[in-house]
Amino acid sequence: MKRIFVLCALLLGCLPLYPTFAAEIEPIANGYHIVVATYSDRQEKEARVYSESLNKRGLTSGYGLEKGKNFIYVFLQTFDFNHFSDAVKAMTEVRKKPEFATAWVVKIKDGREIKESDPVVDEVNESDPMPTPNEPVIVTEYIENPPMKPVTRPQHLGNTPVFMSAFRVRDGKLVDADIKVIDTDKSKLLTVVKSNRYLNLPDPKTKSGKISLVASALGYKDVKLDVGFLTTEQDTIQQNVTLFGSYFQFSFPLEKMVKGQEFSLSKVTFFNDAAIMTPNSSEQLNAVLETLQDNPTTRIRLNGYTNSNGRGKIIYVGPSKNFFALSSDRIEKTGSAKELSAARAQVIKDWLVAQGISESRVEVMGWGGVKQIYDQDSPHARKNARVELEVLD
Repeated sequence: MKRIFVLCALLLGCLPLYPTFAAEIEPIANGYHIVVATYSDRQEKEARVYSESLNKRGLTSGYGLEKGKNFIYVFLQTFDFNHFSDAVKAMTEVRKKPEFATAWVVKIKDGREIKESDPVVDEVNESDPMPTPNEPVIVTEYIENPPMKPVTRPQHLGNTPVFMSAFRVRDGKLVDADIKVIDTDKSKLLTVVKSNRYLNLPDPKTKSGKISLVASALGYKDVKLDVGFLTTEQDTIQQNVTLFGSYFQFSFPLEKMVKGQEFSLSKVTFFNDAAIMTPNSSEQLNAVLETLQDNPTTRIRLNGYTNSNGRGKIIYVGPSKNFFALSSDRIEKTGSAKELSAARAQVIKDWLVAQGISESRVEVMGWGGVKQIYDQDSPHARKNARVELEVLD
């Protein structure tokens, strides 16, 4: 979805600001609505164009003004007050499409959004006819909606939160990705954030205000998105940048890994002098396992590296096959750095095979200390001891 915003009048003052014409916009009808986009009351044209584009795709869209906040809601479906559960069920299905990952249900009465606990009919006097059994008076279920705040113009990352949406291209499944936030001008890493949540990004405090966002997830190719911290509205012309009223959504469509791609298993760590993994390695190991299960024809190589090329003690997993503890039956030998690096790659393979992965899909290699990432005097030198995953097929 692409939307072009005309910013000249607001940013440069080259045109006068005219009063809002919210009264001319039809208020949103009573009932439950599955909302997929929010616009200010000055953006009736944008809301109409987007709604029409959804209708052309056969999605039965509409839009209307929420009179309490002066927002225009674009929605996909409407349900009457008897069908709250149907609205929730439909919303769940809608969210399976990446572009609607943040869709939500609103309850509208007389053009205004109300809480689920609010009555949908006015209190009756004794002289009024009593409602029939099919007419609900109060609905007690409640879904928390995303918070709505007054919209500041122009909107940018300094005054508007962002939702980072990372998902698989082939089926829209959400992916837990790490997203690096990089100062583009200085090529400096500002922070690393998690995908699929609302957050505020740090200001690079540079003249251009440009930042690069790189989404990385094990088993997928990296996805990069360049935006301006103070010019984010203009970036909505990009396919993967969308403004939903009070927040931006950045989309990161992830495609599966390709031959020759390498991933550092930085969260898989080992006990000192041991080819035995620490307990906190299980999270990333499970990600590797899931990747291989989802891609049953993929073959990989595990390349082990150490922080030096010396010889010393090597501790191996014992007969109990306890991959995550220095158990009493562990085996201790003496060997080279290359042997230690190979043993660490091998123990990951052994764990994967124990989970049902075919041995023929995983190769191992030990390289010792030949491929250092950090200088030996660096405080990060210990990170030279690692295992990297390489995609073979």
